[in-house]
Amino acid sequence: MNFHDYKLFLHSVLILWNLLEIDGITVSEQLKDVLMEGYDSSIRPVINERDTLFINISINSMSFLTLDPAEETINFSGEFILQWKDEFLFWNKSDYNITWLKLKESFLWTPDTTVSTSIDTNYLIETSERYVSVKYDGTVRQNIYAVFTNLCDMNINEFPYDQQTCMIKMGPWSYTMKEVTCIVGGDIERNETTGKFQGNSEWDFEGIVSSVGETEDPDVNFTFSEVHFALTVKRRPQFYVWVLLIPTYIITVVCIFGLFTPTANHGLREERVNLGITTLLSSAVILQIVANAMPKTSELPLLGNFILAEIFVVAIGVLFAVLVLTLHQRAHTREWRPPAWMLWILRMTGSSKFLSRNITKIRHKSSTAERIHYTGEGAYLFKNLDESLQSVREYIQEEDRDYFRELTYVKFFDRLDFLLLLIFQVGNALVTLFLVKQ
Repeated sequence: MNFHDYKLFLHSVLILWNLLEIDGITVSEQLKDVLMEGYDSSIRPVINERDTLFINISINSMSFLTLDPAEETINFSGEFILQWKDEFLFWNKSDYNITWLKLKESFLWTPDTTVSTSIDTNYLIETSERYVSVKYDGTVRQNIYAVFTNLCDMNINEFPYDQQTCMIKMGPWSYTMKEVTCIVGGDIERNETTGKFQGNSEWDFEGIVSSVGETEDPDVNFTFSEVHFALTVKRRPQFYVWVLLIPTYIITVVCIFGLFTPTANHGLREERVNLGITTLLSSAVILQIVANAMPKTSELPLLGNFILAEIFVVAIGVLFAVLVLTLHQRAHTREWRPPAWMLWILRMTGSSKFLSRNITKIRHKSSTAERIHYTGEGAYLFKNLDESLQSVREYIQEEDRDYFRELTYVKFFDRLDFLLLLIFQVGNALVTLFLVKQ
């Protein structure tokens, strides 16, 4: 008597048992006893050992939990459905009026399926407590629900406008491709109405592309079958835009205004350098926040490049402010005579009346009045008095000349500050638009 004849004999006995109406045992229990009679859960359920067992693997639901860019891992909860044909489990549906039968997973042969890209798996139901569904034609359906920590090779070049694709690889661990071959289900597209596939507050679920892959063990020349699920998620950039990108841009804009706005008519305004250094420190702190949240790769993300560009803009602005400060100080202390090109620039920028009234005081030295020779009684006294008055007159003229020359340089450097203000603001806006547009 072969195995199939033996199973038919048991089915006939069970039918006779039902006719005798034996109390205390349900039809499901009776069917389970018949199916488990002589069943070995450690043997691959094929009658011919040369036959290949095909397993269909698909994802029924998934909830995206977290993504750790620094560790390059993702956490998600997912339900995988495995389905295969067990040639040792079958019955006549009309005899028992049962289409599907629930059996404990430990009673049957199940593939030792693992997610090879996962570094940690937390099953919500222990293996000993899980059930599988068995159909009358031998189809076995297994549901695996767990929380997975999966590796994810991230591409952060466009952070925070990035889209990540993480590969989830699943397949039998010990059975070769000749023994067990995986078949994959269909692709999954984004569908917000079903609610089976969800992102989180930071990431949107975009879809899953399914495919079949192979891995090889070169030591023993074995080939293993597995399925690949390419999970794609897209980041919601609003948080990083409002918390990092916009504040960095505003800080830089305010710093440029502080560096080059002519806020006073006199003085060298050393506070500008302090403002620039403070802004550099603030931008460096923001850049450090971005760097801590990203994997240590050879390239900075888009947001990191933006912050670094803003740091360079502020640094160059500080250098120009120091240069203007130095030139202004040298012109004041060394009493440089304003050159002709500087006076031409001032005439072209609205200071023609000021120059026409004071050009002689600005360009020429004060003339020395002709000495008067006094004779007669009291000549010595008048001579000393005249020399004193002449010294006071020359001092006043010299002070007047220095004042107008200093005022000329103040007007020139005010216009230079305004020009640099326009150049740096336009340059900063262009840099921001270029990086954000990318």
